[in-house]
Amino acid sequence: MSTPATRFLILLLVCIFGTFAGCASVPPVPAQTNAQASEQGNDHDADGDGWLWNRITGRDSAAAEQHNPLPVVPASATESIDDATAVSSSVVPATGASAVPPSQLKPEDAKPEEKASYGLSDFSPEKIGKTIKKMTGYGPNEQIARSLLKEGETLFHQKKYDKAAGRFASAAQRWPDSALEEDAMFLLAESYFFSDKYPKAQDAYDELLKKHDNSRHLDTTCKRLFSIGQYWEKLDESNSHWPITPNMTDTTRPLFDTFGNAIKAYESVRLHDPIGPLADDSIMAAACAYFRKGRYEDAAYQFDVLRKEYSQSEHQAKAHMLGIQSKLKMYQGHLYDGTPLKEADEIADQALSQFRTELGAEQQRVAQTRNDILERRAERDWAMAQYYDKKKQYDSARQYYYAIVKEYPQTRIAQQTRARLEEIRNVPDVPPKRFLFR
Repeated sequence: MSTPATRFLILLLVCIFGTFAGCASVPPVPAQTNAQASEQGNDHDADGDGWLWNRITGRDSAAAEQHNPLPVVPASATESIDDATAVSSSVVPATGASAVPPSQLKPEDAKPEEKASYGLSDFSPEKIGKTIKKMTGYGPNEQIARSLLKEGETLFHQKKYDKAAGRFASAAQRWPDSALEEDAMFLLAESYFFSDKYPKAQDAYDELLKKHDNSRHLDTTCKRLFSIGQYWEKLDESNSHWPITPNMTDTTRPLFDTFGNAIKAYESVRLHDPIGPLADDSIMAAACAYFRKGRYEDAAYQFDVLRKEYSQSEHQAKAHMLGIQSKLKMYQGHLYDGTPLKEADEIADQALSQFRTELGAEQQRVAQTRNDILERRAERDWAMAQYYDKKKQYDSARQYYYAIVKEYPQTRIAQQTRARLEEIRNVPDVPPKRFLFR
């Protein structure tokens, strides 16, 4: 049985190992990466990576500047503070509530219902915390909560975000399950966001949407989470570490797994506002992030969701094209599952029929890629036909050969198939049994 000291020692060793391993795994700076990629660009074109590949992987200079700027700009620098400052004017004061500073309010100023007698149930494990707060004068009190909120807004306008965050947190606690709590929780998250403490901001935004799933701050919250996801994704691109490598110095990035938390921020946008303006953008961003990471199965799943559930999205054409590439990257050869190849063929067919205008000059490349897919699908049937052919089970072999000629008549394999069918035309379906024992 492990003791607490043993578990602590194991955790310490994991952190130390992760730190050194992460230092050893830092990739080259983006400029070096782009230089190496440009030298290999012809190879990728030859492999059929093709359109959007250079753009999505940052291999052309314009895309590199767009997807991986140096230095990475903090998320708060691209967002407006107006959405947060507008909250103060929208909070309706309670009737008879005065703006008395919290420091001048005393526990005995609490409302009469807070002085009610306590029963045995009030000291149960799930209620004892609230009961102690009420007994000591720190229970729910709308007047104190509004005063704390007012103080926090004043500090927020003065850009004293750390002090403002403390006031907003206290205001939310002093008047729970109310519109005031909703505003306080939102402004708490905003305080973390504009002080560039994005991990705390993400947690605060998620907590707001968890408790107030239909919050009136939903649009702004989703916009902030999307910005945080973009910042963390670009930060991981420029300075990547192992997911288990702890971050001890940078308050703008999570303690562990910057990339994973970026994906979590994107997913939070879609889950909490599935029909909002950023829902399809968040799916596309997550899909492209997986694609750049080489996690093609995850990328293909995200592209599929975008294609099937957001048919009116402006990203439909790109989702089809990159979905084809993701499926092809998943395919491992004729000895393995052919589902990705079949799905890539279907997506390519849809792209050619639905997005002729959007594809433009890329239409020819998509058509060529579809022809390559048909060649690979024909190769799968050819491999099976050859298997039976070598075993001299010509009946089974002919079935696969005929399927190739019928379904893939224009492929290179079809020509070989016709020649082989002519050779085995009069050959018996199965080899004769020459050694019969009686």
